[in-house]
Amino acid sequence: MKAIVIRTWSDPGALSVHEVAAPVAGEREVLIRVRCAAVSHSLSLLIAGKYQRKPALPFIPGNTAAGEVVATGSAVRCIRPGDRILASLESGGLAELAVAHEHNVYPIPAGMPFDQATTLNASYNSVAAALTWPHLLALQPGQSLLVTGAAGGVGIAAIQIGRLLGARVIAVAGSPAKRARAIAEGANQAVDSDPATLRDAVLRANGGQPVERAMESIGGATFTQVLRCLAPEGRVLPIGFVSGDIPDIPANLLLVKNITVCGLYMGYYKIDARTEHAGRMQALFAQLGRWWEEGRIRPLVGGRYRLEQTPAAFAQVLNRSNVGAVVIEP
Repeated sequence: MKAIVIRTWSDPGALSVHEVAAPVAGEREVLIRVRCAAVSHSLSLLIAGKYQRKPALPFIPGNTAAGEVVATGSAVRCIRPGDRILASLESGGLAELAVAHEHNVYPIPAGMPFDQATTLNASYNSVAAALTWPHLLALQPGQSLLVTGAAGGVGIAAIQIGRLLGARVIAVAGSPAKRARAIAEGANQAVDSDPATLRDAVLRANGGQPVERAMESIGGATFTQVLRCLAPEGRVLPIGFVSGDIPDIPANLLLVKNITVCGLYMGYYKIDARTEHAGRMQALFAQLGRWWEEGRIRPLVGGRYRLEQTPAAFAQVLNRSNVGAVVIEP
């Protein structure tokens, strides 16, 4: 089969397609014909050896794939060949075939396109957990939600889910076109992302009041300014650092304003502790599927590439020109 193979840590622009042996499903695994796989900033870090996880070389990158089940292991009972599914993978998504543990395979609605299905694992699952789980943002109706990087895949998911939960959403994006897209996706207000003016712009957009919740994906100076936008007892969840600058958190602001910074690594729930949290994750993806069927979330795919075009897909993500998700269709 064709696959992207990482033999040494490298720039995503240097990736190429190789012929490799097809994988075989283990006892509790599922073999998938990949119709669509997700590309993200975090995946670029993994390929470059800069992520918190470092798989043993060589490996096939890709932690999200949607497609049809080809075969199942002998102990798999609830998944059958031919099922249309979404899978969370430890690796292997950027290929024509991939294997996933049965706990990490989720059915998708009958009419959902595979490219939209990938967004449920690439962005919507993290956003839904961040906004609804009690120990994280626990967003309530009527609260204000600040979303940075609002035109990217995670940002659009946060706008849509924030609105359906009843929040007032203020989007932060770096160009007029991206701010217009954020408004079209449901944001109440959209402001420029310049850290020098961000706090004042957010206060104006929120009627002179600080915000109660924030999802922050840029990092660096933007994160620090988001802390200054928060109301007393506000909560912020950093969900990425696309600027490449991981911020140092000024603890004095947390103390003075009683602010909570929430951490969320979905890989813990889906991979590290998959058996313990399998029911929780199945329920989360089932909820996303229902929201899609009800028309309450509308995943936006802003870039589609063939496997041979994987370097171009990463370029679109890394230069931050994408609006919505970027996917590979093997």
